[in-house]
Amino acid sequence: MLTPLPDSKWNETAAAHLLNRAGFGGTPVEIETVRDKGLAAAVRDFVDVNSGAANVPPPSWAHPRNIQAQRMEIKTAKDRGENFQGKARQVRMMEGEEIVDLRRWWIDRMVNGSAPLIEKMTLFWHGHFATSIQKVRDAYWMWLQNDTLRRNAFGNFNSLVKKISRDPAMMIYLDLQQSRREHPNENWARELMELFTVGIGNYTEQDIRESARAFTGYRLDMTAQQFRFAPFQQDHGTKTFMGKTGNLNGDDIIDILVSKPACAQFIGRKLWRFFVEDDPSAETVDAIAERIRAHNFEMRPMLREIFSSAEFYSDRVMGSQIKARCNILFKLRNC
Repeated sequence: MLTPLPDSKWNETAAAHLLNRAGFGGTPVEIETVRDKGLAAAVRDFVDVNSGAANVPPPSWAHPRNIQAQRMEIKTAKDRGENFQGKARQVRMMEGEEIVDLRRWWIDRMVNGSAPLIEKMTLFWHGHFATSIQKVRDAYWMWLQNDTLRRNAFGNFNSLVKKISRDPAMMIYLDLQQSRREHPNENWARELMELFTVGIGNYTEQDIRESARAFTGYRLDMTAQQFRFAPFQQDHGTKTFMGKTGNLNGDDIIDILVSKPACAQFIGRKLWRFFVEDDPSAETVDAIAERIRAHNFEMRPMLREIFSSAEFYSDRVMGSQIKARCNILFKLRNC
């Protein structure tokens, strides 16, 4: 594991499989073109796109503006007994139209974009770092998260987790911006371990409490619409987390989690399930985890190995994920 695919096994069926899994499918002409390139060149075209391919122009409305201030104006008018219904209806319609446009914009990127694997990995991270527009209620912040995932799609997992810990949509979704030294909020701390890094069974309730203390002081600048750090709201006391003791901060917690063997297994299993097969064996997960650690959690070389492997093109795997497009549409409902 992972065994390179022999040249003799590269054919039209394998080319179609690569197009389906590393992108969103292909026409008969596109399949023939990919087949004629050969495996190495085909994988290189998917994986080794330049960084500019992730620099996607945003929707026209995607720029910082203080929607929270608009909502506060509505609440103040309501509290005063003033007529607020018209303004509230206008804001709700604008928010609804923008999130529909964001979905349309992203689907267009998937269908017509020049780098399909970037969009496929953006979709993977979108499902991994789950948030919901129902709570965030700001299309700009949802677009900003999407942009962060796209720009870091092939990059380092440790770095991406740190960026997500400062992502406005995620901070609102898991109440991180409300966490204070006197009252640490544990929502982000719990989900960071359960859903994003090591998985259930690989941390304790004490780990959650200590992690929550380390992430205090994370705030949102509602005017600039971005993360800010409030040092006087951070707990600077000694913390003990997974055997490490010190004045740990949020980045320290993430470093400790990513260093755990369970993290490489957790991410490896999810990658394999997304791109290859739904029920990988324990041996497969161990092998993928070993390669992830060997690449220091860099996703680009890991994807190159997966798409070049005989395991990816096995008879058992090819044609086994007919539900892929349905999953895409389901995930986009909450993007």
